[in-house]
Amino acid sequence: MGFLENALLFADQLVAWHWLAFGVALLALEIATPTNYLLWPGIAALLIGALKFVFPGLDGVFSIFLFGVLAVASTIVWQRSRFGRAAATAPNYLNARMETYLGRRGMAAEDFVAGRGAILLDDTRWSAAVVDGSQPKHGDMLQVTGADGTVLRVRASS
Repeated sequence: MGFLENALLFADQLVAWHWLAFGVALLALEIATPTNYLLWPGIAALLIGALKFVFPGLDGVFSIFLFGVLAVASTIVWQRSRFGRAAATAPNYLNARMETYLGRRGMAAEDFVAGRGAILLDDTRWSAAVVDGSQPKHGDMLQVTGADGTVLRVRASS
């Protein structure tokens, strides 16, 4: 018996429980890894398992073909949807905390001397350096324009 005959025999012996177990295994791997690669194939396998429950005589080769089509099509549709694009384009500020403060406004915590002082953002006091040459006084509103390490670059805010 050749490889092709063994593959066809194997495909015909797959029942609904095999597909459901395969889908659960793919979803468990998806949960265990930080990717989105196995989500839609896992869901496709669960759908094929449900189809095999409803239609137990569904051809094995056709069910494998349908699984492939569903997995690829659902992945492509997800990636092209606004939800899939939103997940891929979400800003990543890991190890770049200062980037989250760009454009934010805060109050000068003290009078700036020689272009250096402190700014209050949320509940934290940050070292700051003025980029526009002004000398802010305590209570003036400042806007963050960038950062040098942990020192925020600020300018007077209107």
